[in-house]
Amino acid sequence: MQSHLRFFLSGLLILSAGFAAAERTDEIVLWNGNTITGEVKSLQQGKLKYKTDHAGTIYIEWEFVHALTSSTFFDVETSEGVHHYGTLSRAEEVHFLVVIGPTGSVILDMDQVVTIAPIRKTFWGRVDGSLNIGASYTSADSILQYSLESDATYRQRKYSAAITLNSIQTRQDERDDTFRDNLDFTYTRYRKNRYFAAGILAFTRSSEQGIDLRTELGWMYGRRFKQTNTSNLQASAGLSVSRDTPIGEEPSDYFLSGLLLGQYHFFLYNFPKTDLLIQLGVLPGITDWPRVRVNFSGSIKRELVTDFTVNFSISDAYDSQPPGGEEAANHDFAVVLSVGWTF
Repeated sequence: MQSHLRFFLSGLLILSAGFAAAERTDEIVLWNGNTITGEVKSLQQGKLKYKTDHAGTIYIEWEFVHALTSSTFFDVETSEGVHHYGTLSRAEEVHFLVVIGPTGSVILDMDQVVTIAPIRKTFWGRVDGSLNIGASYTSADSILQYSLESDATYRQRKYSAAITLNSIQTRQDERDDTFRDNLDFTYTRYRKNRYFAAGILAFTRSSEQGIDLRTELGWMYGRRFKQTNTSNLQASAGLSVSRDTPIGEEPSDYFLSGLLLGQYHFFLYNFPKTDLLIQLGVLPGITDWPRVRVNFSGSIKRELVTDFTVNFSISDAYDSQPPGGEEAANHDFAVVLSVGWTF
């Protein structure tokens, strides 16, 4: 009986060892000729995320990877915005990559590859995001301020869906609380040659500008003009329909505005990881001309430890004719220092 038990346990150990060895069979070849066996996780912002058995998860600068093989199915995007789907194999030439798809294969210069994303089967496996929290208190004025910034993006082959929440609340004794809240839903459909179309649904509250609730629905068409392993530059134009509910008043009529958006994203994966994002939106009034709204935001993140960051952001929402009337401010300006977590 004991011999059968030992045989059974030995078989389980052999099988488990075989499964463990089979988990990571991808290979990368570095510039110095060294080969590392592991599991390709992704390529983003110039860094290859690679999981190994003995060194854990490591990040390798893409320029130092000369060859790559993997039996996992990936979405490979080039700097021209072209997507290729398939497994990965090494080419005869150094620093070239073969993507083997269901209907054929293509050879890519690895300098032109900007993202490699696994085609994950589960919903949560396709979600990326971050959560940032900040707070401050001044005893002399009894001012308590806290902020919350969070975003999550679900990515498929041809589209993505994102949700973004920004909230700043300020409380002070013997004074009314002030608030600034933004909740945005964005659906983006990707086209050829780095073009895209997007729809936006946004909800806004601002005590500075006398907005109890603004509901906004917009559509835009744009292009990513620059897409490399360290930066992205894109711009878009479209139309927006909005409706304001001033604090203590009835909702206004719907009004139509133009929609001009620009975004620059710069990132470095060398420690400490740095992420700079600048966004500018201009909404010239059409049915309520000469009203103009301008939204600006800039943020920089530096990594403290793995997946945890310190964040500094500046934002300003300008409205030439704020809903709150003459007593409302044209500018709603905010500066936030927070700590965050990415997932």
